[in-house]
Amino acid sequence: MIKFFRNIRHRLLSEGKTGKYLKYAIGEIVLVVIGILIALQINNWNENRKQNMRSREYHQRIYEDLDRLTKQGDNLKSNADRVLTSITKAVALLESKKELTREDKKTMDYAMIWFSRTTYQLPALSTYEEMKSNGDLNLIYDVKLRNQITDFYNYLKQVEKVYDKISMAIEDDYKVFSRYIRTYVNPEALSITHDYDFNKMSEDEEFINTFSRLATHWRGYAYFLKIVKQRGDKIQTEFANQTN
Repeated sequence: MIKFFRNIRHRLLSEGKTGKYLKYAIGEIVLVVIGILIALQINNWNENRKQNMRSREYHQRIYEDLDRLTKQGDNLKSNADRVLTSITKAVALLESKKELTREDKKTMDYAMIWFSRTTYQLPALSTYEEMKSNGDLNLIYDVKLRNQITDFYNYLKQVEKVYDKISMAIEDDYKVFSRYIRTYVNPEALSITHDYDFNKMSEDEEFINTFSRLATHWRGYAYFLKIVKQRGDKIQTEFANQTN
């Protein structure tokens, strides 16, 4: 094709048709420019198509991350509520100093087993972290939605710090609990049991006061998990609307 156009130019020059040659050369340049513009347009369209596909994929993955997080958060909150309830009842039993019934014993056993299990790990928003690392947050085209997921991500990081502080506070008081609580582990079944002296615990006001503060700590766990669930559900709905 290039040889064909070159032959035409040579023929026009050899025939002395300079004016036609210039017009033809200009026309050829225009055709080349148009071809380049069309190629650029096609390339831009293709890149936009790829970006839109990546954006939809990211939206779907963030939705799935939020779904895992909110479901796990809901399970953790249910457990935190049970632990909080058992601790509250255990404190009342300690204050009453009455002999434990079979049901009271179950309540105390549950509280003794669970009060120190404060390792609460929520699933990470791994897709958001990937987008942030790759500089792809702009593929969340809705600016309001982008700000919401960013704020939620930062909130989760703050919650993790709060949980670390709560765990440390419980560990700092563990020397008081160790006076009357002994832990046993079955290496074969990998089960854990606790032996405790209820009578001595009920006579120790410092122990009761320290143990009662656990309710505040576990209330913190339950409260923040509740907020995580509420905010996560709301943003998950927004991403579902964007994906569909």
